[in-house]
Amino acid sequence: MADNVTLITGASSDIGVALIRSLLGQDEKAVVLAHSFSSGARIQQLQAEFGERVVPFSADFSQASSVLEMASAISKAYGAPSAIVHLPALRLVYERFTKLKWERLEADLAVQLQSAMLLLQQFLPKMAKMPRARVVFVLSSVIHGMPPKFLSLYTIVKYAQLGLMRALAAEYAATPVRINAISPSMVDTQFLQDVAPVAVEMAAAANPLGRNARPEDLLGALHLLLSPGSDYMTGVDLPITAGTAC
Repeated sequence: MADNVTLITGASSDIGVALIRSLLGQDEKAVVLAHSFSSGARIQQLQAEFGERVVPFSADFSQASSVLEMASAISKAYGAPSAIVHLPALRLVYERFTKLKWERLEADLAVQLQSAMLLLQQFLPKMAKMPRARVVFVLSSVIHGMPPKFLSLYTIVKYAQLGLMRALAAEYAATPVRINAISPSMVDTQFLQDVAPVAVEMAAAANPLGRNARPEDLLGALHLLLSPGSDYMTGVDLPITAGTAC
């Protein structure tokens, strides 16, 4: 089984790239299995920086068969990763509930929830036999208090992920696996490309720090939840919001 090998899904995202650089920069023995929807320039750049310590895996998370193929390839090569950080999501879109299409919700549930279920069904039994293992979900501050208007799809999916995280944390609490999450407020990433600039600016203005989060603002909490420092933490969701409720 894999020792000090972290699977990061959605690794080509801004948060994923920042986390990979941070993990590999701090630990010369660490290896990252970097999932992306297609092998792109960002993963290639990370390979150029870190060599064989970045192992690319491509899978379309909207398709269960593609997720299972990736899980099988990882299982054959590594048995199971010692940590999983689950990041993938479709781009954020503000829209009224009456405009929400069920097909879009199904697609986002497949990418964010179904993929996690399939991967964890494959890997958790093996991870439970390791001396220490970690699973971290990246959720959202919309699950704390009243969410912003016009984010019903995003809110539904994030609550579904929260439910999965808590259910698994309870089921695996007696094992060495610790399953937790972070919930950042709005983070300035490519994920916001379809959001009106005024909405991004309003979120920044409402934050006590006067700005939205940056990917590097999430790294401290992620490192904690991946470290031995979280041995007595499971089923926990850490808000990363600079004090805002959402």
